[in-house]
Amino acid sequence: MPVFINQFYQKLNVALKNYNLFPSIPPTIDEYQLQNQRISTRLFIVLLASSLLILVLYTSLINITQTVTINQPTLTKYVELSSLHSQTLTCDCQQISINYQTFLQIKYTFHQICNSIFITQNWFDFLSGGHPNETLNSRDFRKGGTSMFQSLSAFCNLVQQTINNRLIQFYSTQYVSSSVVPSETFSLQVDSFISQFISSMTNDFLLSLSSIRQMIQSNALLSGLLTNYNLYEYSSILFVYSSARWFGNCSCATSAKCVYQAAFYNSIGSFLLNVPGMYSGCYIVESLLQSDLRCLYNQSCLSKIQSYFYGSTLMNITALNESLLMEFHVDSTIEVILNKLMVEKWDWLIIYENYYNECATSRCSYTYETKNRPIYIVTTIIGLVGGLITVLRLFVPRVVNIIRRKKQMTRAEIEEQQRRGFAEKLKEYLSTYNIFPSIPPTNDQHQLKIERISTRLFIVLLASSLLILVLYTSLINITQTVTINQPTLTKYVE
Repeated sequence: MPVFINQFYQKLNVALKNYNLFPSIPPTIDEYQLQNQRISTRLFIVLLASSLLILVLYTSLINITQTVTINQPTLTKYVELSSLHSQTLTCDCQQISINYQTFLQIKYTFHQICNSIFITQNWFDFLSGGHPNETLNSRDFRKGGTSMFQSLSAFCNLVQQTINNRLIQFYSTQYVSSSVVPSETFSLQVDSFISQFISSMTNDFLLSLSSIRQMIQSNALLSGLLTNYNLYEYSSILFVYSSARWFGNCSCATSAKCVYQAAFYNSIGSFLLNVPGMYSGCYIVESLLQSDLRCLYNQSCLSKIQSYFYGSTLMNITALNESLLMEFHVDSTIEVILNKLMVEKWDWLIIYENYYNECATSRCSYTYETKNRPIYIVTTIIGLVGGLITVLRLFVPRVVNIIRRKKQMTRAEIEEQQRRGFAEKLKEYLSTYNIFPSIPPTNDQHQLKIERISTRLFIVLLASSLLILVLYTSLINITQTVTINQPTLTKYVE
């Protein structure tokens, strides 16, 4: 057995040493030529193996960008894709503008005063029916209380009408997006739009109210209840003049915000009872804005107030529920409440499914980085190996011959070669170059001409193919993904 192995090894060694991929035609016994052919064979194998290894490593290690397209994805499929490929997923919308009403429902909860008995006609009748024939003190709460609650009712109605009108406008506003917006981003954007809507509506309402208040004060308009000016008549000359009322150190001629504590007085002006949180002053509206509703949350306070309207039938009234307060407090002034449009809470429901369906996306696409698949690597190597073998078989033997001939040339040969012109040698070499020699070799000039023409056509076609391949791979557009960690504002703008 060891003898067999030794013989096999010796035969293999001889076969490898004599292995020749470039035998001459006809075969030669010239040792110099055989050595050239063996060296060419070994160099060819090394270069081919190295080239194939480089190609395999390159095609298997490089990252490539793959694009995947899904036609008419459902919402469930989109959510799945968004969770996996949120950075590169794009889904075009066929309907790029969508009314907010399609996917949004806004609700609001008014302050409970606007849904209470205190702004109803029954309460107004109760307040105004207590003393039809009795002369009341000008500062008595019973004289202006009805107007105060009527103003409060007017504010509730005005605010509600304002909100409803603005909601109609807002619902008709278009949400514009050329592609599907992810659910989280969509919710954040809509939340921002709603906040802007509420802020804008509130500012517009308060600006209008402020303008009216300033206009009334600057024009010194008389209150219908003569709460800001006293009128005096000289009957002898039929002349009437007015005098601004003072409350403490505050004159209604210079400020509309002069107020005093609302209270009950008897017919001769003696103090009876304060109304907690309520104020009277130059104008009913200005007094109301500085008042609060603390008494209306207290059943005992309500009972005391009703007791002073002894000419009326007592009403079965339940105090406001303090536990229903969310945005405001018991002692929040009407102005503070009005600054929030008398709304305790805003609620809205964003229906993302309606938005997605209205968007009507026809397809989604995403990209991801991956390695080349084995089948692609194999087909690429197979496609290139033929051309690689042809190029190596074309150049390796000739390079080896040139190098070894330089080493073997005598001084006389070198001098002779130097005397010959390079252009002449190149012309002769190209005119006789033949990579399709007949077997056995022929001296037929017609056959030799065909072989040389075939050689030139082969070289032209090979060069053209390589040029086209280089141009194609260098000119095609590919998608490159660049990630920048923690960019500054300057870098982002750039």
